[in-house]
Formats: sequence, C-alpha cells, structure tokens
Amino acid sequence: MKQNNSYIARLEDKIILNDKFTLFEFELDDPHQFKFAAGQSVSVQVTGEGERRAYSVASTPEYDYKLELILDITPQGKGTTYFNNLQFGDKINFLGPQGNFVFQNKTEEKAINFIATGSGIAPFRSLIWDLLKIQQEKRPITLYWGMRHEDDLFLLDEWQDLEDAFPNFRFHPTLSQASPAWELCRGHVTDCLSIHPMEKEAAFYLCGGRQMIIDSRQLLLDLGVESSHIYHETFFT
Repeated sequence: MKQNNSYIARLEDKIILNDKFTLFEFELDDPHQFKFAAGQSVSVQVTGEGERRAYSVASTPEYDYKLELILDITPQGKGTTYFNNLQFGDKINFLGPQGNFVFQNKTEEKAINFIATGSGIAPFRSLIWDLLKIQQEKRPITLYWGMRHEDDLFLLDEWQDLEDAFPNFRFHPTLSQASPAWELCRGHVTDCLSIHPMEKEAAFYLCGGRQMIIDSRQLLLDLGVESSHIYHETFFT
C-alpha cells in the first residue's frame, strides 16, 4: 500500500456528538482512490503555511469514497481551530494513508482487546467494524473505553448494535467521574481491565493518552501478557 499520497476531500457532514466531540464526514474528489487499512491515519493541512496534524481514520476501508474523523474540538490549537471553522462544502488537503497501527492477525492470539481513552477510540471504530462486518472475525473481541463523565460518551448506539449483532463482541465503557446512577465500570480504564478475566495469549491494542498507555501496558505485563501481544498508538489532540 502506497503511503502519503495527496488527496482532496469536501466536508459533507458535521455531526456534533456532544459538547466535546464532533464527527466530520468528508467525500473525496476522486471516489474509490483512497485505499487504506483499518487503524491507519491521515495528515491534514491545517494552516495556509502548510502545517499538518495527524488524525486516525474512523471510517472503514470498504467506504473508500469517504473519510470520517472524530475530533475532540475543545482544545484551542491550530488543528481544532481549523476544523471548527470548516463549512459544508469546504475542501481539505490530506496525505495518507499513514501508520502501522493495524490488525496483526496472529493465529496464536486467541482473543482481541481494544483499550482506548477519549477520541483514541476513533481507529478502533474502523478496526472493530472491519473485523466484525467485513473480515467476519470469530474470536472474542472486547472494547474497553475510558472517559470521565457519562456526557462524554458518544456513539453508544453503534456499540450496542454491534453487541446485539455479534455474540463475540463485548463493550465496557469506564468512567472516572461517574454519577451515583452509573452501573458499569468505574475508575480508570485499567481498573476495568483488572476486574475482567484476561486471556494471556490475546492481542491488546492501546490508543489514548500517554499515561493510559504506560499504565495499561504495565498492568498487562504484570498479568503475564507477552510484550509481543501489546500494540499501542499514542493519540494527540
């Protein structure tokens, strides 16, 4: 797969998921030309001077005529400012596909686990959809997602639909500042990992803040997981 080809895409939809996160949907000027693997990212030009920011692709490879990105729009950096100012029909320039944070498909890995915080869930949306719907993966697949508050969560209907459609998929949202009514995992995402049985010969994909990746990796190593089964990507806003 070629890397860093240049593409132009037009903003078709902007879905406000909550006060922090927005899903941007773009349509490519040249349909079916953008070939990528689930989990990869793109580099978007965000200033007239040519500065770029990297974002994980949240859509799946089967939809090669469009590009979906999930962004935390609260930081006031150049990237989020650029995206916040986009209007419908505006065009973006991006390079891609980039990165090697893709499914490894090692036969000795008996289960597949995805561990995310914040918008680090974006590449897992692409990976999990692709594994379940396109690749028809039958091994157990579990998604652990850490957030602070219930209002920070998004696309819950999508994850519930996947659980209903695929008996091998499980979803564990975890809140560090949950309300008293919250009945699921509490604390950091590592706390949720600690209370669920872990298959040592499983794959673990990590994407989110640096500290989460450090803590989750150490926890898995302490539980006896081999480092060769742990894959990570640090998410930058």
